[in-house]
Amino acid sequence: MNRLDTMSNRVFDFTPQSWIPIRDKKVLEYCRNIKREDMETHPHPNPEYKVRVVPNPSSAITAELFNWVVRSHEEDKKTVIIFPNSWRNIYTAVAQMCNEFNISARNIHAFCMDEWADQDGNVAPISYGPSLGGAFLREFYMSFREDLRPPLEQMHVFTNENYKYYSDMIEEVGEGGADLIVSATGWIGHTAFIDPYCKAFQAETLEEFLTLGARWVDNHRLTVIQNSLGGCFGATGDLAITPAYSVSIGPRDVINARESLERHDLGFIGGYSSWERMISRLQIYGPVTKDLPASIYQLKKGTIYVSEDMARPIEPMELVDF
Repeated sequence: MNRLDTMSNRVFDFTPQSWIPIRDKKVLEYCRNIKREDMETHPHPNPEYKVRVVPNPSSAITAELFNWVVRSHEEDKKTVIIFPNSWRNIYTAVAQMCNEFNISARNIHAFCMDEWADQDGNVAPISYGPSLGGAFLREFYMSFREDLRPPLEQMHVFTNENYKYYSDMIEEVGEGGADLIVSATGWIGHTAFIDPYCKAFQAETLEEFLTLGARWVDNHRLTVIQNSLGGCFGATGDLAITPAYSVSIGPRDVINARESLERHDLGFIGGYSSWERMISRLQIYGPVTKDLPASIYQLKKGTIYVSEDMARPIEPMELVDF
């Protein structure tokens, strides 16, 4: 029996549930079996879409972001970036290097990609402890030496007043779109909080999906489960304390960004397992579909940094129990 027989359902066959982003068994098996040595050279119709397998994607993203700030400083050029939340180690490292080498972030215009909300559409204020925008301001903006910080009005977070036209703000400041979007992929295949199978981002076609801008989101339940494992909620799986709603940029903002950077090591914190390993492969090597929102990065110029741990073969672990 092949070592993957138990995972490809050749012995016991069943149909994946309807809420799973990709249910085509041929696609699932194909992505599941891509080897680490083929990940960077796997053929793709978009030559500007790059995959790089590295020991530490966070370090790679740190270096890339630092270079973006350096270029904005040296060329004295406005640079608009959509940032994820909360990447403390990356943001503080970028700021510390800028402080060390006297690199000004005066030309950086930042847009946080999402924020928590409640069932009535109220956006969490930055004074809320787990606020995503609040974390970004603390970890990125406040980590810069005061004389190197961008003007505070260039730091944009979601509010009750702006979330409905947040996409318009990005396009106005970025003259059509952001210069760069930085992201990672959620368990359900989201980028930002662009969840599949939610009312906020319903669309008949991929083309329609790509036109949808920022809005309030009733998040997919798997997104809530993933978020409940985050440190800001105690990393305990406490679903009751984890917001089930958000405000988020839309596919329009992703596709309008001129370049993208992604890290695929978000959920790997050591040990044997990571929820991210399979969805990473589906995003990178599966079909471009609105049912897996992060797959739209395949249409863009950008680089995805995948960790060596994430690239390990997917196979049954007979010596590892629940």
